Amino acid sequence: MQINLELYRVFYIVAKTGSLTKAKKELFISQPAISQAIKQLETQLGGRLFIRTSKGMELTSEGKVMFEYVEQAYGLINMAENKFSQMKGVAFGEISIGASDTLSKFFLINHIRRFREKYRDINIRITNRTSEENISLLKAGKIDMAIINYTAGLDEPSVEFTPCATVGECLVASKSWIGRPDHPLSAGELSRYPLIMLERKSSTRREIETAIVEAGGSVRPTLELCSVDMIVECAKIGMGLGLVTKEFVKDELARGELVEVPTTFALPRRNITIATMKGVPLNFAATKFCESIIKQ
Repeated sequence: MQINLELYRVFYIVAKTGSLTKAKKELFISQPAISQAIKQLETQLGGRLFIRTSKGMELTSEGKVMFEYVEQAYGLINMAENKFSQMKGVAFGEISIGASDTLSKFFLINHIRRFREKYRDINIRITNRTSEENISLLKAGKIDMAIINYTAGLDEPSVEFTPCATVGECLVASKSWIGRPDHPLSAGELSRYPLIMLERKSSTRREIETAIVEAGGSVRPTLELCSVDMIVECAKIGMGLGLVTKEFVKDELARGELVEVPTTFALPRRNITIATMKGVPLNFAATKFCESIIKQ
């Protein structure tokens, strides 16, 4: 049976007010139109809903049962409208984000903390994958957005990239490093030291490697690791020179646990970007989260 919600709205208002005259004022339609709607619904259901009395419109026993259910339905609709309004105000909701382990720890977590201080009822789900894998998840509709290290190789016609921060790489060593601070290392000299780098599948590693090779050096790392944390710990104990994102080791540099080793060539800088699908609107909560990252 095809449900005509307008007929049930008329039924609900007439049953609630008990009067065609009162229902007319609330529904803003004529009394004959109300009577016709009631008759149409009764025909559709195959039974009487009202009995006309001197006091007005009285529900039949079947009509009373129908009213109980329709009243519940109206309550649910009102609840849905209230929830929708709350979502517009970002009172609650859910955000699904894809990000690498490194970006999650050193970039994303601080934004989530600040966002949650304001919107405590927002559920945030993070999927840790590489930038390439997160773009695939985004295109498949499995995440709302991806926070990635942008490289030209990630360009997709269906994906929009919004820059939200700029970071750069640096070379670090243990505090016992004996190199001369006034003597920057060339790419060729760098090749003679044990290097600690991210593994090859990382887009950051590929950009660093390209910069070294273009400056006349070669890349033969002593250690290839899966995380910035591991590079930092290995560099601290003097296992080699680590190539890391400077903004992610600022605390270790400030405490003197690491020292920055200057180079004669520029190490890459890159944008951290928010990747979203073009033409696909984000939900209210995700929209506010994006805005909060870009503003900060």
